[in-house]
Amino acid sequence: MAVRFGVIGVGAGVFGMHQPALAANAVEVIGVSDVNPDAARDRAEELGCPYFVDHRELLERTRPDAVAVLAPHPFHAAITVDCLDAGAHVLAEKPIAVEVVEADRMIEAAQRNQRLLAVNLQHRTRSEVRTARRLIAEGHLGELQRVQLTAIWTRPAYYYRMGGWRGTWRGEGGGILMNQSPHNLDLVCHLAGQPSRVVAWNRTLYHEIETEDTSVAMLEWPNGALGTLLVSTAQLGEAERLEFAGTRGVLEFGRGGLRLVESDQDLRQFLAESQNPFGKPRLESRDVALEPGGGDHTAIYANFLDAVEHGAPLVADGAQGRLSLEVANALIYSSATGQPVSLPLDRAAYTRLLERLRAGTG
Repeated sequence: MAVRFGVIGVGAGVFGMHQPALAANAVEVIGVSDVNPDAARDRAEELGCPYFVDHRELLERTRPDAVAVLAPHPFHAAITVDCLDAGAHVLAEKPIAVEVVEADRMIEAAQRNQRLLAVNLQHRTRSEVRTARRLIAEGHLGELQRVQLTAIWTRPAYYYRMGGWRGTWRGEGGGILMNQSPHNLDLVCHLAGQPSRVVAWNRTLYHEIETEDTSVAMLEWPNGALGTLLVSTAQLGEAERLEFAGTRGVLEFGRGGLRLVESDQDLRQFLAESQNPFGKPRLESRDVALEPGGGDHTAIYANFLDAVEHGAPLVADGAQGRLSLEVANALIYSSATGQPVSLPLDRAAYTRLLERLRAGTG
């Protein structure tokens, strides 16, 4: 029997990416909702199901097994908790929420109701990401030393004018860190673990928006590894450059590919034992054969349904989805206060900052 699915927020532009995934996984869509009744009606006609303006009515009238939450992320927490309390499993779009305390509530609701909470972090299923995670687990990098992330998502002013909520504290809770970069931040956390301390410099370089269009940061991990981050909608460059370096090797992400540079010995051994004052370990570089992986919404839906029906582990559950959100919140807090920030983030302090930023007094 097909899983009975509700979809909330079908007026969102991202619905176009979810619709093929719903079709490919042969779920039964039993109802949709959106605060825009015209959008809700149009999607319902396409899917052959009833529509609702209030998501709570959808939950009450249709009693879905699972719900996809596509509404803007400022509404994720309230909608998700309603769905979980109604007995439905939830697949939420990224980012999981605006602030980490909301993610905490969502995770607690999933645990309390014994329901699944998944987050649509589909980049985890990319071939090169799956392969990199395996290589790291097998020890090809040794002990992590360095992470470098550059992600340029150039956007013109017209992009921000298309929606009055874009680039605002009330509408997004941040700029590039909350909109364009969650997948990049998630890959850092997925492959290296969550940093333990950050210091950031956020700027609005060219866009006439409230929030940051550029963030530059230093990251530190519990073992002392260091990282750099540059994300921007107001610079030129490649969409994603990502590198992980350890004492045995380096992984370099390219355009759909992965390069591994391996040393003939652990760097720590070389530094301690080499008698050549200007020597270096011998390095071998190769393009790595990639594991299968799509990196699309279809893969996430397939995994989510497998988890609902058969108990398979989720690609990204609520706790995993919270990792990159907490980093984004910490970067915003660090830049606003001019201070390094340790994780776990002080939830109450961040809520107070966000309230000031929304009021224009931050």
